Amino acid sequence: MSKPYRYRLNVRSIKSVVKEVEQRFGVRLSRKASWEALRVDKDREVYVVDGVPILVRVGDDIYPSILCVERGLVSLPKVVVDMGAVPHIANGADVMLPGVVKVEGVFEEGDIVAVVDERHGRTLAIARSLVSSEEASTLERGRGFKNIHHVGDRFWRAMKTYGFV
Repeated sequence: MSKPYRYRLNVRSIKSVVKEVEQRFGVRLSRKASWEALRVDKDREVYVVDGVPILVRVGDDIYPSILCVERGLVSLPKVVVDMGAVPHIANGADVMLPGVVKVEGVFEEGDIVAVVDERHGRTLAIARSLVSSEEASTLERGRGFKNIHHVGDRFWRAMKTYGFV
């Protein structure tokens, strides 16, 4: 992987991102803050606001970063997984329902959730739900969550390159 390209966002891009984040996650971000982007590759970027990497973009979709969730800037429903699932999720695997210990919060299929480990409560990944919170609590087989951004992925390595992690 080549080194991520870092650049400042223009006013139009900032307005667009702020509007989308406000609509999707109900979080107000300052347009007057210092906005930068780390281009990881053609379709992926990390948005850095006042020195904190808070958003990741995959294609046309924007998601909160793991650091954003860890610092409490965005509140997401949580899926707690057992420690046996941690290495697999940290390597990019989707979250399987047998590894889910507990569900905190209510969500529907297609919503964004935070995946945390049961021992330390640390965020391991940001994922898209393939089932509702009710189904995730009761089902014992199958894939439950699509891994979007996890510890150790390209976004994480780009943030590490610039000293954000």
